[in-house]
Amino acid sequence: MANTTNALFDGIYGNVNAILAYPINYTNGMSNDYLLQSILDKEDEMPEDEFEAVMAQYLENIRNANNWETAYLLSCDTNKYYTPSGLSKLVDSENDEYDVWYENFIESGLEYGADITYDELNPEEYVIFIDRRMEVDGELRAVLGCAIYLSDIMDFMNYCYQQYDVEVYLTDTEGNVVLDINSVNLVESYKDRNETDIVNKEEHMYTEDGYIIKNYVPDLGMYLVVKNSKYTLSGKFIKIFRGAVIYVVTMIMVLTIMNFYRFREEKAVLKNNIYTDFLTQISNVKGLQTNIKTFINGTNSNKIGGSMFIFDIDNFKMINDTFGHARGDELLKKFAKELSKAFRAGDIVGRLGGDEFMVFSPTLTNKYDIEKKALELVDLFNWSIEEEDKKVKMSVSIGVSVYPKDGNSYEELYKAADKALYYVKKRDKNGYSIYGRE
Repeated sequence: MANTTNALFDGIYGNVNAILAYPINYTNGMSNDYLLQSILDKEDEMPEDEFEAVMAQYLENIRNANNWETAYLLSCDTNKYYTPSGLSKLVDSENDEYDVWYENFIESGLEYGADITYDELNPEEYVIFIDRRMEVDGELRAVLGCAIYLSDIMDFMNYCYQQYDVEVYLTDTEGNVVLDINSVNLVESYKDRNETDIVNKEEHMYTEDGYIIKNYVPDLGMYLVVKNSKYTLSGKFIKIFRGAVIYVVTMIMVLTIMNFYRFREEKAVLKNNIYTDFLTQISNVKGLQTNIKTFINGTNSNKIGGSMFIFDIDNFKMINDTFGHARGDELLKKFAKELSKAFRAGDIVGRLGGDEFMVFSPTLTNKYDIEKKALELVDLFNWSIEEEDKKVKMSVSIGVSVYPKDGNSYEELYKAADKALYYVKKRDKNGYSIYGRE
């Protein structure tokens, strides 16, 4: 039974960690999202209602893409707490008991933290909050994160109970059962002698009730405990594998192989999700940063050179307002597809977020070639969106920077291209500008 339970436990523990790993990695991408940083930079410049709408739309896209309870951002400059619904509140850690989390998180110095608690805005739901710092130029700019449904873990616990006849718990570091398969015990956790003993003494043990194994889940600050209360093998497996010796040996082999391939596939999917934009299936911000930085750090990259293009779809908000967000999403996917086709296979194509895209094209450094390419793209994306008696003209604005002339890092190139893009947007849109050559 010990070997069987240990093998099952490895799979359960890996899945619980995988449930947490995705939002932790995703929020890391948010904290490094230059689009989000640029939005925050405009907090003092834009009218409050306009800024609120822009931030709400960003967070709404994030929430919908991941099926989270919510996504949120707390501006450290203004203490304003934004959600997909807009400005939710002004955080006041001194006078609002719920807001103490913010001060505690800041003082902890942690890059990110996870906590199971109830949702103040939806008291009937218990969720796992993932809080993360956003630092810009070494200064704390915001605290952002997401709330994922606790039911994601609860459903998995119940699945393990029904499928494998094992009970699954989460305990705090004192051995109090915080979460079990029967109910959410976050308000009144209870003591269990076996869980207390195992937390204080061993990682696994035999008791009068069966075999118990546990391991620490650092992202939750809790122990995952699995109890196999039966000294005989589960009925489901007895039917499949006759004989105790054959069962144990075969089960270990099967579970090991299944876990290996399952977690290898899950790891590959997770890695792909971290670097791929959920809507357009091209690189996201993290993917762009990683690939471009890899090129820049490569041998002789400064001799090879390249160009960074930043694209902003003109009148995209009008398209959303006129035809709806579903049509807007279709347009973004079509834009990404055509943009990928317009560049070479070795070029790095991705979406920064919203209606902004980026392409890094190695070896493209000649002014004439850059201008020719930019003109082609401006002409390519001169579209008209029509439906019944409604019509909106779409175009694209492009800002370009050249590596290494305009910068020796991703950040420097981005800032230069963004300035060039701003020049186009401020002028007439529907055009391009190369940094330093306006």
